[in-house]
Amino acid sequence: MKRIITVLLTGLIFLTACKQKHDKATIGTLSTQGVAVGAYLTQDNKGNPVLCWSEQDGEDSLYRLKYASYNEQTNTFGNPVTVPASSGISTSAESMGKVGFKADGTVIAVYSKRFPNEKNPYAGLIYYSSSSNNGKTWSASQFLHSDTTHNYGRSFFDITTLKNGELAAVWLDGRFGKSIKGSALFFNRTTKGNGFGTDTCLEKGTCECCRTDILTDKAGNIHLAYRNITFPTGLSDKQVRDMGYKLSTDNGKTFSAVKAISNDNWEIDGCPHSGPSLAVTKEGVNAVWFTAGGGSGIYNASSNKALDFDKRRLITAQGRHPQLISLANDQLVMVCEELKDEPEEKPMKMNHSHGGMTMNHGPAANSKIVLRTLIPGKEGRITSITDGQQGDHHAVITRISNGALVAWEREKNGRSEICYTQIHID
Repeated sequence: MKRIITVLLTGLIFLTACKQKHDKATIGTLSTQGVAVGAYLTQDNKGNPVLCWSEQDGEDSLYRLKYASYNEQTNTFGNPVTVPASSGISTSAESMGKVGFKADGTVIAVYSKRFPNEKNPYAGLIYYSSSSNNGKTWSASQFLHSDTTHNYGRSFFDITTLKNGELAAVWLDGRFGKSIKGSALFFNRTTKGNGFGTDTCLEKGTCECCRTDILTDKAGNIHLAYRNITFPTGLSDKQVRDMGYKLSTDNGKTFSAVKAISNDNWEIDGCPHSGPSLAVTKEGVNAVWFTAGGGSGIYNASSNKALDFDKRRLITAQGRHPQLISLANDQLVMVCEELKDEPEEKPMKMNHSHGGMTMNHGPAANSKIVLRTLIPGKEGRITSITDGQQGDHHAVITRISNGALVAWEREKNGRSEICYTQIHID
């Protein structure tokens, strides 16, 4: 299925945002020169929104990571920057390529590539490439991780800028092979004037293919969330895959023991390809996630300053792939896709060490992008960004001065478009 990112070229690249109406969003679209996938939104070192995507080259059919900065006033993006070393990038919807910005302006692109072989066609490595001159020139690919053998998988990474201006990354790693159930969670960070150093294993026995989440708060604390694998007592040694949380208060030197965000007890021998999302306010840590344990849908839980998460709250039974941010005023805002028809739940199996994979995690034929403001104890504002007449999915979000910038993918007529809109939030 072809996936097309839509742009309008007039000197600058005008990525046309969706104009919101009460009943239907109007979208103006034009195609890029190549097929594009994997939308990701972040902020540069000056606080400007940045869009990343992977675009296929018409000459060699390989995907490469690109990014462009957003101008909120003109609703346009600048000329795209291509990361040459990313040639052949993987394009998983839960593990898209990303760029991060050090405080000194150094740009670091992180991306994965697969190395199929007879034993494991899903084996792969994670690389990074850096630029110190605003993307004009780039370093060769370097490994994010210390182990570089090619017979197991590494993917589903996330990155954040630390309070000291450096970058940190987490990812799922299959280097322990059959000695553990699932994958392992690893962490790494850059140092001043250099790239990433020696990696550290934070947890063994994690779900193999849900996206991870890492963020840094204003105090410099590092927060991690991921789908963990546990075997609770009383369940006859059956595995469950619920969300785990870790905290570092010393810039990543050490992390707390894993804490369950919610004991959903979702018994599933496979991967739902839907990871958690965190946001921090002055009140504490907030999480959203999808589960089918004890009820299917997207749930929310919040912690107090002692990092004890309260009882989960159902946000939407039809939601998938949530993304959460906090605005400057500590308002919590979440986007997700909502399915028109309730799908049959089927596990997705992947063995990053030696196994195969089957997946059934695509969007329903009709789904819509919905934005919610989350207010503890009462119903927040609900805004349907799209009308549910298309297959809209995998929304991403970042904050702008008057609210949020949202991007998502739309399946239409056998191909995919990427749409954008600004949402004003009081």
